[in-house]
Amino acid sequence: LKSIRSWELSFQPEWADMDILEWAKSHNSDNNHMVNKLAGNVEGANATDTDLLRAKRTVRRRFIVGLMEEMKESIRRFNIVMGINDKTDKSHERCMTKFFGNGIHHENSNPHPKVEEGHPAWDLLAEKNALDIALYEFVLKIFEEQRGMIDFYAGSIVMAPV
Repeated sequence: LKSIRSWELSFQPEWADMDILEWAKSHNSDNNHMVNKLAGNVEGANATDTDLLRAKRTVRRRFIVGLMEEMKESIRRFNIVMGINDKTDKSHERCMTKFFGNGIHHENSNPHPKVEEGHPAWDLLAEKNALDIALYEFVLKIFEEQRGMIDFYAGSIVMAPV
């Protein structure tokens, strides 16, 4: 397993078999990570509602949003914005499948146990990361808002061949 996880810079071997609730209680000190990053805060800062507003502004102004659960649509959007033709060859398809997965297996991720809503670990992490959850809900909204913009943009440009 170590070889699978070794590419993760944040991998901690002592956490490998730790219960998620124990980790959430004792080892998770980086809460609201995305809000802090997008607001320009230092790592480990206590994010505020103002930071959430800054993070939302950053997402709205600077990102084409993609979602793991909408991977095909996300890649289509990225390709449009980058001017990459959507007519792919077999090697491109193999690369995309290897990296992004085909079904539930993803080359770029490691398996983790599912934590269901209502579980004590879920509740604790949701409480500690409430601003990140609000940011995620905003990102879902932006993903839908960008659909029309991307489609309009796609109709107005000539794509470069792959």
